[in-house]
Amino acid sequence: MSESEKIRVMIVDDIVDTRDQLEKLLFFEKDIEVVAKASNGREAIAFARQYRPQVILMDINMPDMDGIAATEAILTQDPGIQVIIMSVQGETDYIRRAMLAGAREFLIKPISADDLYRSIRHVARLAAMRPVVPVAGGAVAGAAGAAQPSVNGQIFAVFSPKGGVGVSSIAANLAVAIRQQTNKKVALVDGNVIFGDLSVLLNLRADKTIIDVASRIENLDRDLLNDVMATHPTQVKVLLAPPDPQRGELVTADHIRAILEMLRQEYDYVVVDTPASFQDRSLAALDLAQRVITLMTLEMHCIRNVKLFLEVADLLGYPNDKVMLVLNKATNRTGIRAEEVEKHLQRKLALQIGDAPQEMTLAINQGTPIVMAKPNHQVAKDIMNLARELVAKADKEAVASSSSKPKLFGQWLPRR
Repeated sequence: MSESEKIRVMIVDDIVDTRDQLEKLLFFEKDIEVVAKASNGREAIAFARQYRPQVILMDINMPDMDGIAATEAILTQDPGIQVIIMSVQGETDYIRRAMLAGAREFLIKPISADDLYRSIRHVARLAAMRPVVPVAGGAVAGAAGAAQPSVNGQIFAVFSPKGGVGVSSIAANLAVAIRQQTNKKVALVDGNVIFGDLSVLLNLRADKTIIDVASRIENLDRDLLNDVMATHPTQVKVLLAPPDPQRGELVTADHIRAILEMLRQEYDYVVVDTPASFQDRSLAALDLAQRVITLMTLEMHCIRNVKLFLEVADLLGYPNDKVMLVLNKATNRTGIRAEEVEKHLQRKLALQIGDAPQEMTLAINQGTPIVMAKPNHQVAKDIMNLARELVAKADKEAVASSSSKPKLFGQWLPRR
């Protein structure tokens, strides 16, 4: 491999042992070259101008000038650089600050060699594949920020920036509801590859999971997917998470992207159960989704996290109509009103799903979605309404897209 083909990396950390350790980890990677090491933010700015790295590993906490300020300054002078922020802190606020500054990924120390290699190669590929557009505050938005054009099917990512709000339950019920309403091909993906539990929620047992696809990703095709995916009694096809976290770690963001791209060519609707994280696996699903059904509850820390996510979504270039705010476990017993939340977030709630803790727990324990077990229950009706609205919007957009294309003798002409 020639020097020009190597990924040029700069390491920025105020601790010399950390800089040296990271350099040693990268030394034997033939496609990666460490071109500079800086001990603080100001030095990093000067070295970025001098050595022109493609990727910067930036510590967030440094004296004099921290990694956030340095990242903002560097991306102002060269928006094409990809910054990976490193921190011992993994709280949402740290991730938010990093993304506001324009960082592309966030790694929590101590960093494993595999995570380090994967992140560097991932952001380098993003830089090569996507046009880079400077946005306010020095952040960088790539082409993946916008809603991706649908090849065939629609991808709906069910997400929340806080765990425990019912994402997996709503995703499972939503997939079944869409299947019941449309009778079309529906796929459900357990994107929570570390602690996924769709197998429990749907009472499915399968010898094969997403790891069987990831391990054969070079041979990914329709036959491989059909062989691996489990079939629910409603005929929803389900791609289950691995049975243990260790194997789940082997599934990368690139695997998630490739799998979702293939699924939307084979299915009319793809529902993704997405983990409560801003890490690369979650962002892979959110980037590709036509709709991000963002669940929240009437709790202050959940509302705060949703507000942070909306800021991150803006930085990623997501259109407002891509992010669909849905209030789950809606009740008037929390002391917070939905109208107050809308005012605080400056966004309207698209829908509310009622609170039925006993019924939902029973449905989970029985492995039967509530839309099947108790279709006349208000929560089941709310989920059916969500499915109906998603399908209606998808159909409307499909019609608008097709009608905007020029015709010649009844045939579609490709846009140039």
